[in-house]
Amino acid sequence: MPRLDSGLAAPRLRHGYTLVELAVVITILGVLSATVGPRFFSQSVFSERSYADELGSALRATQKAAVISGCRARLALNAGSYSAMQQAASGNACLTSDNTWPTPVLGAAGDAIANSAPSGITASPTGTFEFDTQGRLSVNPGTTITIGARQIVIEAATGYVQVQ
Repeated sequence: MPRLDSGLAAPRLRHGYTLVELAVVITILGVLSATVGPRFFSQSVFSERSYADELGSALRATQKAAVISGCRARLALNAGSYSAMQQAASGNACLTSDNTWPTPVLGAAGDAIANSAPSGITASPTGTFEFDTQGRLSVNPGTTITIGARQIVIEAATGYVQVQ
């Protein structure tokens, strides 16, 4: 019986990639690594978050010290550092006439609440955040502190501190 030939050649199997395909993939990877790569290796985002959490904790500790001791407490915030102080006590009372605020507020570990910001990280607005004996924010340069992309919001009426 005669064989019928359709005239079509059998398809050839391709193995591997062409040089053009490899060049396109390498170009795309190069562009992605140049634009996205620095975000993965930059420490500033982590430093901002860490400092915002630390400052939020310092504000909470300052507020609690005012409530527990019955003496007003304040946190002085500069662009690159902060420190918490309290009014002097005399016996079981506070010296309300004392404007020097000589007593440092102590943290849970017993050390003074004070620190500096990491390099390149700043907070604003700067000024004094003062808490009264009921924990309310009585003196402040603003109720929202900005550190890079992070914000610390303080409710003046209750003294509630929230890091966002």
